Amino acid sequence: MFVVLRTFLAIELPVDVRSAIVREAQRLSRMLAAHSNVLSWARPDNLHVTVRFFGATLESQMAGIRQTVERAVSTRPSFDIAIGGFGAFPDLRAPRVLWAGVNGDVAALTALVEGVGVAVVPLGFPQEGKPFHPHLTVARVRRAYRDVGSTLNAAGVFTAPVTCGRVPVERVALFRSDRRPTGSVYTKLWDVALDTEAGVP
Repeated sequence: MFVVLRTFLAIELPVDVRSAIVREAQRLSRMLAAHSNVLSWARPDNLHVTVRFFGATLESQMAGIRQTVERAVSTRPSFDIAIGGFGAFPDLRAPRVLWAGVNGDVAALTALVEGVGVAVVPLGFPQEGKPFHPHLTVARVRRAYRDVGSTLNAAGVFTAPVTCGRVPVERVALFRSDRRPTGSVYTKLWDVALDTEAGVP
């Protein structure tokens, strides 16, 4: 019998950064109270920065994924990113996903994502076709996209400077995602370290 898991590789956030994002999300929620029935907000403990979404993953693949990811990241120096500012996919006028931006050493983050992407191709996970856009999903909009966009744009949400804190990227973690009636539940299966000693005399 094959056991299939839904998995993804991600960067975990410090508690203070998650708390800051939640405070900002609550502010947006109050602003969008008239549209509360069309919004699905991310659970605080689910907030993360995705490195690689694997999707359906055989349990028998897990050991190989861990070894491959560890080889791909263990020689990369650790770095810092920062979370701040809000945006939306696919566009600001009719958002379907509201996200917090990722700033700081985006070049190092992009190199990490691309390195992992190349490394896992032989395991049966083809490279993603779209360009990497670092972000952190805060909410999903189910309908009334233009109404939500109009409210957020009128309030200047997408242009306001917002800072939620610094994230030291020293490890990446593999999570299992299980869909429940109350929303997805993420369970960390393992994590591996970047090179935190790089550049230290």
